[in-house]
Amino acid sequence: MDFYSFLIQLLNSIQYGLLLFLIASGLTLIFGIMGIITLAHGSFYMIGAYLAWSIAAKLGSLWAAIAVGIALSVAIGMVLEWLLISRLYNRDHLYQVLLTYGLILMFEETRSVIWGDDVHGVAMPGVLSASIRLTDTLSYPVYRLWMSGVCLVIAVAMYCGHTTDTRMPRSP
Repeated sequence: MDFYSFLIQLLNSIQYGLLLFLIASGLTLIFGIMGIITLAHGSFYMIGAYLAWSIAAKLGSLWAAIAVGIALSVAIGMVLEWLLISRLYNRDHLYQVLLTYGLILMFEETRSVIWGDDVHGVAMPGVLSASIRLTDTLSYPVYRLWMSGVCLVIAVAMYCGHTTDTRMPRSP
């Protein structure tokens, strides 16, 4: 394997790890702040993405579709928290796991019914559609670097939010 192929694989693995961090941080935040074990947080990412895909097709703007998709998935999350999850705060974590696993199954079937089982994609914004040329035959997409940067910004923001926590220290 030559250096540039190794570099592409290294960048791909870093980007994939950062995306896994982004998804896993949702689980950590929800459990750490609310005390709820949820397995369905990835389903909210999925619903937001499919809503953004549908809205992008109608509005023609990826950025507007992302904003509306996020808002709608947050609204769905708030309604489900109010209707279902809030009733499990004082119960054993097994009830929370069972409920959120059931939500995964419901979200997946709903996605299949509404959007089908085909693979869908959104046109990449022009500013992110470029590639960085590594050799005559190898290049790396700017979009992947941008996504890695977004994940790093979120990680730094979470770390800074953690280190500036102003709550009173717990007594020993």
